[in-house]
Amino acid sequence: PSRVATRLQGQIPEEMMGPEQLEIKKIQEKWKEAKFMSQEEAEAKLDPEYLAAYNRYYEDWDKGIEKMTEIATYLDKQLNPPKVQKKSKKQKKRDKWAKVQAREA
Repeated sequence: PSRVATRLQGQIPEEMMGPEQLEIKKIQEKWKEAKFMSQEEAEAKLDPEYLAAYNRYYEDWDKGIEKMTEIATYLDKQLNPPKVQKKSKKQKKRDKWAKVQAREA
């Protein structure tokens, strides 16, 4: 099936773009390429401005992942609390006997 571009997905044709919009489009294309480079590749190919943006992007990405991991572990503790094993019949009797002995002492 063919995909029809909606208003949100569509772009203005390049012929209709002004100089500012063309500049923004060039920046978008360059960032789209830079975003998916490995760290070594980025250090080798990118100019300092884009390299700084690349590093900021992935620092924020890592912080976000760490925060989501913390939230997930917190929620896991809340949703799945540790189970305490039930006491056996003999253990209940021992506890009751200990309580009686403590009362008498």
